[in-house]
Amino acid sequence: MTLAEIFAPVRRVEWLFWGIALAAMVLFLYPADESFFIRYLAAPGTEAELEYQGYLWHHLMVLLVFLLPLLVMPRLGIAPRGLSLFQPGDWRWGWRWTLLACVVATLPTWISSSDPQFQAEYPLSMHAFSSPTLLALFLLSYVLYYIGWEAFFRGFIGYGLIGLGYAPFLALMVQVALSTIIHIGKPQMELIGAIPGGILMGVLAYRSRSLLWPLIFHIYVGFINTAFCWMQRV
Repeated sequence: MTLAEIFAPVRRVEWLFWGIALAAMVLFLYPADESFFIRYLAAPGTEAELEYQGYLWHHLMVLLVFLLPLLVMPRLGIAPRGLSLFQPGDWRWGWRWTLLACVVATLPTWISSSDPQFQAEYPLSMHAFSSPTLLALFLLSYVLYYIGWEAFFRGFIGYGLIGLGYAPFLALMVQVALSTIIHIGKPQMELIGAIPGGILMGVLAYRSRSLLWPLIFHIYVGFINTAFCWMQRV
């Protein structure tokens, strides 16, 4: 196979799509990381304070880095709805299956919270539990993080590939593969769980025609995981 045969079928919009996707993932791994903030931007403070501030930075930057690709999708001509993907869509189907998914996920999340790897990772900042104000701000930043996450993986990647003409199953599995790769370095059970979790949230997104339902599920699991791990550590 020649180079011409490899690249000839690629449309300009596909070059743009993958360029944006790869740039967003690189930004996620470097300047959006909490270690970048602690190393280059943080004012002097205790280790706990710096960790807390670093995760606030990380969550806000993930929102910006991962939401921007969704905003440019209409200009690429692959998703004219853009942010309206967070509207309820088929809400009758969405809320029922999201509620069921939340109920089913509760026990495995409680079990995983007893894993030493999870307790070493979560809560991301124990300092957040020092006061109700710090905790509320931290949880709000967590919501922003999940908005960015769903906007990128289920939105830009998943809906983007569908908009480019690829089969929904391929779009589903590509976003699962990429979001699982991003979990490398997390606890082993979380990395493995990212596969069925990514499939579930993709199905919630594409069947309901909305990013709202996987977002609600993701927030729920993130919050109870934080609470359960905190309860195991105190």
